[in-house]
Amino acid sequence: MSSCLEVSRLTKSFAVPVLRDIRLRIKANTIHGLVGENGAGKSTFINIISGLIDPDGGSVKLNGRGFKPKNRMQSLDLGVALASQELSLIDNLSVAENIFLSALPTKNYKIDDRELRKKAKELLDLVGLEQSLLEVPAGNLSLAEKQLVELAKSLSLPIDRTSLLILDEPTAALNSFQADRLHNILLDRVKKGVSILYVSHRLEDVLFVCDEVSVLHEGEIKLTSDTSQLTSKALIEVMTGRELQRHRDDESRVYGKVKLEVKDLSTRELPHPVSLACHSGEILGVAGLSGSGRSELLHAMFGFGLERKGRVILYDSEQISEAQVEIKSPSEAVKNGIGLIAEDRKTQGIFANQMLSMNVTVAALGKLGNGLNAVFPDREKERTKQFISSLKIKCLGPSQSVERLSGGNQQKTLLARWLDVGASVWLLDEPTRGVDAESKLAIHRLLRELRDKGVALIIVSSEMDELTDLCDRILVMSNKKQVDIFNRGCWNKTLLLEAAFSEYKTKELA
Repeated sequence: MSSCLEVSRLTKSFAVPVLRDIRLRIKANTIHGLVGENGAGKSTFINIISGLIDPDGGSVKLNGRGFKPKNRMQSLDLGVALASQELSLIDNLSVAENIFLSALPTKNYKIDDRELRKKAKELLDLVGLEQSLLEVPAGNLSLAEKQLVELAKSLSLPIDRTSLLILDEPTAALNSFQADRLHNILLDRVKKGVSILYVSHRLEDVLFVCDEVSVLHEGEIKLTSDTSQLTSKALIEVMTGRELQRHRDDESRVYGKVKLEVKDLSTRELPHPVSLACHSGEILGVAGLSGSGRSELLHAMFGFGLERKGRVILYDSEQISEAQVEIKSPSEAVKNGIGLIAEDRKTQGIFANQMLSMNVTVAALGKLGNGLNAVFPDREKERTKQFISSLKIKCLGPSQSVERLSGGNQQKTLLARWLDVGASVWLLDEPTRGVDAESKLAIHRLLRELRDKGVALIIVSSEMDELTDLCDRILVMSNKKQVDIFNRGCWNKTLLLEAAFSEYKTKELA
């Protein structure tokens, strides 16, 4: 079979070698998976093929010809489209403008709005987004919607001009139904002559949709094989060099007294009141489809949201008097030991231009100074070193810029932030999104350790397996409404999905 992309002896170093003698062949009209731990070099490889950075050595051929783009636009002109995990959308431009930013249709030297809307509608229909989003600024979208717009953007290049489509964590923010729709789109593109490089931590997706898979470990390709010869367990063992050890909780657990209580909580974005209670030593899951109100619920609990109504009450279960405080703002939440890890770490989590040490200790600045929030950099760095070691954050040290870390190591940095504070309530929105398999298990172990120490945790996840493995109870949201809550041992995926769809079905039948 002929090759679409041939990579030979590719190398790249920054402060240390990142890619070492990469040799990779993507066959024409196939989907080729690329997997590896966070920090293995996947993003660097993608950036080289997309023209974002130059390699130090080696060669790349596209359809048998030398391929060395000077920038992303040149790469696109040569037929290589990229849908990036680190979204490239411009927040104040509309969805339609973002999709065709590299090739806006024009008429008489002006943007042809009619043609723009027509083409953008076709792509929104293709990826499963509502046409009402056409004129919406990209900054107003949910992370899942942004991911689908990024995909639509990569599909905007005509099929006859697309040789290679690169997808970086394409299903990270999608639920299973959106992921299935994406996979059908990809299979259709392959039939029409497009080759695809599919980079993902969701190994089940990789094994389902890809023809071949390559494993990247510490900058080297360690394995390339047909997916028919592979399992998730086998991939993980090559990725990590160790056998995978999974953990499953017993069917039932005993937890403590109520730690956080929510009474009739609503906001403009969450119009239907929600009530719940989370106990010390409990992991409470929140399930639902994308856009069902899961993220809005966590934000409202933390103190965000316009027209916020209802009450969020934090109890001190260690005191006989059951002292309580009402949370009315994010500053009160942090002050009283509530931590939030938002879904979009890039825009709502990390301080991208700051050092790793600042990102870890920013929520506990008062503890590092003299009571006046003065900061002692050496003390900051020493505390950060402890978390680098305990969480196995792959970095060059506390002074490294956090934006230079892989997505999974950025996520570990946010976990370290709330460990540093000693938060007693954790609100986590997609805690393992874009994280490799071993880091995912490490995060799960950490969350269980926190639970066993009496911490109350509320977790939103699009992965049913993550919720059913971790949680003691699962609350289900549907179309911005709280519809049901299940105890461990009383749920299955069918029941959870039926609840997640329930309010949408009612709306359609009305």
